[in-house]
Order: sequence, then C-alpha cells, then structure tokens
Amino acid sequence: MGIELVLQQSLYATWTNFFDCLNVRNLNEGHQKRKDNLKPFTDPNDPRLDYLTDDFLKYFDDWKQSVEARPGEYSKTQKNQMQLSYQTLEGFRITVRSVVECTRLLLRKGMPFVLTERFNQDPIEQHFGIHRTSGGCNNNPTVNQFNHAMVKIRTVGQHAIAPVRGNTKRRLNYPHVIDNNPLPKRPRHSL
Repeated sequence: MGIELVLQQSLYATWTNFFDCLNVRNLNEGHQKRKDNLKPFTDPNDPRLDYLTDDFLKYFDDWKQSVEARPGEYSKTQKNQMQLSYQTLEGFRITVRSVVECTRLLLRKGMPFVLTERFNQDPIEQHFGIHRTSGGCNNNPTVNQFNHAMVKIRTVGQHAIAPVRGNTKRRLNYPHVIDNNPLPKRPRHSL
C-alpha cells in the first residue's frame, strides 16, 4: 500500500469521526449502525470529547507544520493555498471547543444524555436575517437603526418580516403568510 493511500484513509477516518461525533441524532442510531461515534454522549469524560479537542484539532496544526516544512521554494500565497484558510480553522476550533464544553457542562449538571446535532446557530441566523431584510440596502446600520429594527420586530412580530436571504428557512406554525405580490387589478367599466 502506498503512502498516499494510507494518508487518504487517515484523512477520511479523521473527517468521518468528526462528523459522526457532531451529528449524534438520537438514542438508537449508534447501536443500529454499529458506530460508537453516533451513540449519545452520557459521560463528561467520554473519550470522543478528548478526541475532538486533542486529536482532531491537532490534525490541523500538524497539517500547517507539514506545509511550512515542505521542501522547495513556495511563496506564502502558495503555502496558504495548500491548507485551510485561517477563518475556516478558527471556525473549527470555536465549534469543537464550544460543543465539547457545552456537552461536558450539560452532563455534569445532570442531563442524562446529549445529542450534538441539536447544537446549531439557525435561530441566530434567522434573527439577523430579519434585521438584514428590514434594513434594505443598508449594510452598515448604526446602533440607533439596529434598536429601531428590534422595536419594529418586537412590535409587529418576527413572523411578519420574513428573511429573503440566508441558509435557513423559517418554520411557520400557521398558514397565513404575508405575501408581497401585487393584488390583481379590477377590470374598468366604461360608462
């Protein structure tokens, strides 16, 4: 087996383990699929939590070191293109550390289990999507404009201002939705 194949399998296993640990959906999936990483978290000292903070995040540090130590003359731009962006790496670090600490805290406070799929930022994205929509073309609102939008959202109700853009969809519990389509014109009657 070539070194490249071993590295590909290692990369695949790293990402598979990461996604499985952060996508624990229900109490039975891990048992049904025979995958320990899909079992719910029940112990604050679960080895998967240590894997996420120690092994998974260390993988990116090792990746960066291997790019920096690569023989040959590469510009800084070329080396940056050989690895994930700084913003993506920082996002992974924040996500992993937050999920691990929240899981441990919940389990220490008496929760019987934690399903990591339930951690998401969709409600926050929906809320700020409403703000972006209500601001029109203003990409840089002042504090007063933001506060005015908050009052408007609280007064009218957040379901009245539906976000146009974003990667989340609003779940409405009632069939009445405000529609911005023009009303049909009535025919004119001649005298």
